[in-house]
Amino acid sequence: LSGGELTMPVLDYTHDQGCSVTGGYVYRGGALPDLQGHYFYGDYCNGRIWTAIQNENGLWESDLFMATEFVISSFGEDADGELYLVDYKGAIYRLEGLAATATE
Repeated sequence: LSGGELTMPVLDYTHDQGCSVTGGYVYRGGALPDLQGHYFYGDYCNGRIWTAIQNENGLWESDLFMATEFVISSFGEDADGELYLVDYKGAIYRLEGLAATATE
């Protein structure tokens, strides 16, 4: 990087939590109103999904959203701001409540 500034990470993700973080999206949909503005991310190896948000002190906090059996390879977002999880095994799931629902 020449002449620019670096932005340090807002969260640490250790190997105690997983082996391969899969980045996601900030939630802007309507199915999970309590999670508006939370960043969703997951782990390829253990299938866990976390949310992260900046607290009133400016620090980032992360919480486990769901433990799954999925091999999380990607996330997606539709036009309504709803989030989808891509399982490497070949399925796509919509995140709803404390569940991930398969889509066709």
